[in-house]
Amino acid sequence: MDTGLQQLLEPQIGSASAADLAAVLDELAAGARGVLGPDFLGVHLLGSFALGRGDEHSDVDFLVVTADRLDDPGALRDLHARLPDLSSPWASHLEGSYAPVGDLASPMTVGRRWWYVDNGSRELVLSDHDNTAHTRWVLRENGRLVAGAAVRASVAEISVGMLRAEAVGTARTVAELWEDEPATYATAWGQPFVVLTLCRVLYTATEGAVTDKTSAARWARERVPERFAGLVDDAIASRPDPWGRVHRPADSAAVALTRDFVWEVVGLVGRAGAGAG
Repeated sequence: MDTGLQQLLEPQIGSASAADLAAVLDELAAGARGVLGPDFLGVHLLGSFALGRGDEHSDVDFLVVTADRLDDPGALRDLHARLPDLSSPWASHLEGSYAPVGDLASPMTVGRRWWYVDNGSRELVLSDHDNTAHTRWVLRENGRLVAGAAVRASVAEISVGMLRAEAVGTARTVAELWEDEPATYATAWGQPFVVLTLCRVLYTATEGAVTDKTSAARWARERVPERFAGLVDDAIASRPDPWGRVHRPADSAAVALTRDFVWEVVGLVGRAGAGAG
C-alpha cells in the first residue's frame, strides 16, 4: 500500500477504513494493468478524497489513463463485474472512467465519451460523465496517483473561463431537468443532491476553482438569500444513508423551496460567469 495515499486518506476516514480503501484501489489498479498491458498508464484518485474532503459516505472517484482510446473495453467488463464482490464496502462505490492520454492533452476533447462505471454499478458504458472541465481540473491540480505514472504534465490546463462556462451550462441543465422531469429530483436523495450540486456549481462560477459539495454548501450558505439557509443546512445534514433515501419521497415543502433555489442559483451563476472578466 502506498504510504502517501494512506496519509491522504487517514484524516478523512480513519486508519482502518483508509487501509481498506487503499486495498480496493490497489485491486482496481492491478486488474486494469493486467487487462490493458502496455496501454495502462496509471490510476488516479479524484473527487472528494483527492481534495482531502472525503468521508464514509463519499464515492470513490477514479480515472484510469490509457495510452490509446479503447474502442471496446474487453475484459475490463469482467473486472468491473467482479470488483463489487470484494469484501470491502468501498468496492461497491467505485466510480470512474478510462481516459485516453491524447484526449487529456487537449481541452477541445472535453465532452468526448469514455468508458465509465457508475457508483454501485457493475457495467461499463460510454459516457461523458467524467470528461468535463471540472474533472480535468481536479486531475491536474489535485489528482492523487494510485499506481503507474503521473500524467499531470500531459493534461492540458483548464482555464478559469472554461470552468465558469461549464458551471453556467450545468446550472441551466439542472434547472431545465427540474422543469421537464420534476419527479427525478422529488426524492429524499434527489432533492438535497440538487441543492449540494448547485452550491458546488456556484462556488466554481464565483471562485474559478473546484471544491467538494459539502465545503461548497457551507460557502454558499452565506451567499444565497437567508430564506434558503435552512435548505442548505438540511442538504448538508442529509449525507448519511444515501441509498436508503433513493426511493423515499422528499418533503413537499422542501421540493417547492428547492425549485425556487434552483432558479435563484441559476441567476447567481450567470452573473458570476458574466462578471468574471
